[in-house]
Amino acid sequence: MDRVGARFLVVVCAGAACHGPDTREQPPAGTDASAGDTAAASDAPPPDAPVSFACAPTPTPGHQEIDCPEGVHMDVEVSPACVAGGCGIIFDVHGFTMTADQLDTHTRMRLLAPPRGYIVVQPTATGLWGDRAHDDVVWDFALATAAVLHADPDRLYFMGFSQGAILTFHMLCAHADAIAAIAPDSGNGCFGAAGVPAVQRPVLYVQGTADNIQPWSTFGPPVRDAILGTWDFGAPTTLASGSAFLATRWTTSTGTDFEFWQHDYRDGDFLGGHCLPVPSGTGTYKCSNAEFDYSSETLRFFQAHPRGH
Repeated sequence: MDRVGARFLVVVCAGAACHGPDTREQPPAGTDASAGDTAAASDAPPPDAPVSFACAPTPTPGHQEIDCPEGVHMDVEVSPACVAGGCGIIFDVHGFTMTADQLDTHTRMRLLAPPRGYIVVQPTATGLWGDRAHDDVVWDFALATAAVLHADPDRLYFMGFSQGAILTFHMLCAHADAIAAIAPDSGNGCFGAAGVPAVQRPVLYVQGTADNIQPWSTFGPPVRDAILGTWDFGAPTTLASGSAFLATRWTTSTGTDFEFWQHDYRDGDFLGGHCLPVPSGTGTYKCSNAEFDYSSETLRFFQAHPRGH
């Protein structure tokens, strides 16, 4: 189990004392807990052990911008209600060549998520999230945010586009014990040859059939089938459909959902279907004529899937 993934400790964050609740995780009812979820209690530090974070948000409302190690910049949106504690956390991660600001013009998570009880964290970094160079910084910031803002330990989520989807999968594979659910668009990094999460977690996955960057032949059915082959999913049911998309849901015997949203939308000649199905954003990354909204569906999915339920 992650050293502090199962409980948020009394911590020292960027020189300020931050007090987080003791939240040792219990495996979801009926879930087959693996070795990743059954580490000996003696492996965890005592409840009052100090833990230092290299960067952290402050317990104040509004938009915060924080520079972290390795050149990673964090944009954090905190509502007045979330300062009081108990909110969930959503990491919304950009794709290659994008920034957090550019991603937010598409996902609008800074606007949509706080009224629903979420702190929004949008990292920015150059290069490729997929090379794992910044995984440690992102996860450390997740723990710092949870501790500083007294976040709900059962509502930590990751979503991301392209390279951001790959990072999202990485986080699930490394920290499934602490993450409630993920919603990646176009990528992989956890299922099949990439690994297996330690415990069952809900996944909403979006992929375009006309994607020129992460092709359907590699990131469509192969990723879908790798996820389906990991746990004991039942028969598929159609969740939603339109002229150019199909959403299918599978559920395991213990109630873990997998939703696969495939679409035929296109962005442009170069990227093809490598795009976000959202109503706004630049022409570079916004799917034309999308019939569903990735952000709205992601929020619906996250709200329906706190950890352990």
